[in-house]
Amino acid sequence: MTAISSETVLRTSPSRPASNAALVQTIARCAALSLVIGLFGRIMTFPLNHDEQIHVVAARLFLRQPLYEALGYNHLPGLPLLLGGFYALSGTDHFLQAGRLLIFLCWLATLLLTWVVALHHTGDRRIGVAAVLLLAAGALLGPAGMLVTNNFLPIPFALLGIHLLIVALEGDGVRPSLIFSAGIAIGFAVILKISYVFLVPPILLAALVAKEGLSVPIRLREILLPLAVGGLIGGLPGFIVLFSDPAGLYAHTVRYFTGGHLAYWQQSTDPKAMSLAAKMLVAEGVWFAGGGLLTTVLVVSVGLILRRTNPAAMRWWPIPFVALIALFAAAGSFAPTPAFPQYYEPPLPFAILLFILMFRQLDESGRRTVRLIAAAAGAAALLIIVPRVLPNIPDAVRPSVWTGNILHNQGKHIRSLLPDAAATGKVATLAPIVVVEGGMPIYREFAAGPFVYRVADYLSQADRRHFTTTSPSDLARFLDADPPAAVITGREPALDPAFVEFARSRGYRQVDTGDPRTSLFVRPLVAASRPASRTAA
Repeated sequence: MTAISSETVLRTSPSRPASNAALVQTIARCAALSLVIGLFGRIMTFPLNHDEQIHVVAARLFLRQPLYEALGYNHLPGLPLLLGGFYALSGTDHFLQAGRLLIFLCWLATLLLTWVVALHHTGDRRIGVAAVLLLAAGALLGPAGMLVTNNFLPIPFALLGIHLLIVALEGDGVRPSLIFSAGIAIGFAVILKISYVFLVPPILLAALVAKEGLSVPIRLREILLPLAVGGLIGGLPGFIVLFSDPAGLYAHTVRYFTGGHLAYWQQSTDPKAMSLAAKMLVAEGVWFAGGGLLTTVLVVSVGLILRRTNPAAMRWWPIPFVALIALFAAAGSFAPTPAFPQYYEPPLPFAILLFILMFRQLDESGRRTVRLIAAAAGAAALLIIVPRVLPNIPDAVRPSVWTGNILHNQGKHIRSLLPDAAATGKVATLAPIVVVEGGMPIYREFAAGPFVYRVADYLSQADRRHFTTTSPSDLARFLDADPPAAVITGREPALDPAFVEFARSRGYRQVDTGDPRTSLFVRPLVAASRPASRTAA
């Protein structure tokens, strides 16, 4: 056997750890890339939900029609502005698919921001990995993070605003430009989803009390003023609507939910959580299960360790500041009635941020302990993430199975089935995405999908005047006054029978769409019909 000299061993041994580390890094990067690809596939193939009807159609049409008066949108205008701007800039006619792409980009931004925040405050890549995995394993892997709605979109803007505010007040001075940018991000988060107004009280409190020793003039000039101006700019679309039609905005974003929406659900036999006890069960399923449970355990663990080893550090202002935001978010989750799981998702990203900030204040002994807990939590998070996203890796490179493409092709196919005269007539349906994907006109009264239509009979007269809609009790009279060229049903089992009954009773011909879930009824002799009296959306 050839002898190996000690000099050779000494010369080659140090390269082995470096080589092993490079191999581990390569494997980790490939695994991360695989998860991201699988996430993309999951988002693009996630089944259509009727919550998407109102958002996608509003984003498509709001540059042509008044957002509230005509389209019945019942949220602040952030999402139609963001997504509609994307439609306008890209020129796409694949509206749902473009919306799903926006949600994927939101995921990338949120995960990247979480990573950057973790490295900024801890300098520890392992903590960054754990934070990213915990965020990905939470409720956002369900419908809240897959659909084109405003449930996920405010999160990166809110996290960015909070991070910029904390960074702006670090060190000896104040950085008004960062505070101004924080205000813009927070303002836009609020106009994406009105419930994110829970951010405002803690942020104003932080602006008033953080960074002791500042004089009142300096605090007003360098913190409160840039924060307020930035917030006004970020929320400008909301303020424009507020000043142009305050009663209409109030009717659609507040009275809708406290009036007709609530009355509709009180009489509905569908499963729902109306009482506080029922809401607490929904919250338990989000906060104390899966990724929510891992996040809760990790936050409590690091909080107990920090309280034992360095209790004074708990008074470092960003810790109570972010804890207060998480508490406000949790309390605000109980406000809507009925309750759905997506309402209880907002506290979790801020809980992860709280974990990062508390880890920063630990001594080295505490950090070693928390790293072990975080590693275990990260491993458990992987067990939640992997079976949900890895099966979708092949789907990421198969556009034919993407939900947006399927709906777009279905819309085009339905249009091709209509006679030439019918192809330019309005289509009556509670699934308006299919109609806009096919390039056909819709009734403004159904632009919000089922959401305004199903509650219209429960709206007070004072509120009803702000809505362009019809109602189940008035559907036949409404359609008789302005007959549709076609009727599409199949996606709203509780509400579609009335549309089917109208079509059949008026002699509409049922046409096979090739999709057993979708029924198409075409009006006979559309070319001879009188022109429509209402303006189509």
